[in-house]
Amino acid sequence: MQGDFLIAHPMLQDGYFKRAVIYLTEDNEEGSLGFVLNFKTDMMLRDVFPHIKNGNFPIYEGGPVSKNQLYYIHNLGNDLSESIKINDGLYWGGNFFELAHMIDHGKVKTHNVRFFVGYTGWTPGQLKEELIQKAWFVGEADNYTVLNNNPKNLWGDELGKIKESYKVFSDIAFDPNLN
Repeated sequence: MQGDFLIAHPMLQDGYFKRAVIYLTEDNEEGSLGFVLNFKTDMMLRDVFPHIKNGNFPIYEGGPVSKNQLYYIHNLGNDLSESIKINDGLYWGGNFFELAHMIDHGKVKTHNVRFFVGYTGWTPGQLKEELIQKAWFVGEADNYTVLNNNPKNLWGDELGKIKESYKVFSDIAFDPNLN
């Protein structure tokens, strides 16, 4: 499952994960970790780090855990030391000072990296139990979508890949009382 999407089931009414699409960056016997791809904040990297002159990178809300930490997924590979490989072509973390330098010098663009505050995590066996309870669909992720998706359409688009008729759920208002 590492490197896959977790797509919230349309009936999942959890206040935080309702309509979430999570990219699973780690899944092993110690637990699972991922980042919500479609909850964009109003913050930009330059708001958090004003010294990064080219910091026009949006920040996403990656999950409810460690929301005071900045995380990132990227396609820079070995060009960014200390990166952790997720799959062929995608990595997370790495030396932030090197990344900031590359951004400042125009070597990294928004299609290369996505920033998150917080992450989503599961203890050993917890995600497996949520999958049994059908809280999530598992979808095949592609590197382009991870870094370049439209957050407003991602959940519906990914539901449609599971089953075309599921896409209709994305047309229903977030709050069903508004329908």
